[in-house]
Amino acid sequence: MLIGCGGRDSSATKDGSGNSVYAYSPDATIDSTVKPGISMEKLEGTYTGMLPCASCEGIETSITLYRDHSFLMKEFYKGTQPLDSFINKGKYEVKDNRLYLKLDGAGVERPIIYTISPNSLTQLDMNGNPINSDVADHYILMKN
Repeated sequence: MLIGCGGRDSSATKDGSGNSVYAYSPDATIDSTVKPGISMEKLEGTYTGMLPCASCEGIETSITLYRDHSFLMKEFYKGTQPLDSFINKGKYEVKDNRLYLKLDGAGVERPIIYTISPNSLTQLDMNGNPINSDVADHYILMKN
């Protein structure tokens, strides 16, 4: 399965901040545009962190991005008995300085979205907006 956010089309709308919002299209091609100064080679690697969790102590998360646009994501739910853990893989796409992760066979319609910084990924909400909460600064995965 390959994911993609298609080329910009006339169906784009504006969000509350005046930014263009484009519909997610699973049939689109990959566009590897990353913020100037962050090459695809620098994007590759493993990113880790402890993401917030409402029903546990935190989700120890690791995402490894590979050159062929595949990824491996490991999640360990801390403080659960027995320890809940999930290992998923899939394909990723980079578009407009955002990373879109699509899990293989998960039946998830929407990708998991992150903004890209030189040494970190910051998770966005399901609509691609920054998470606005008291723990918003805990949605960051740092590159190892």
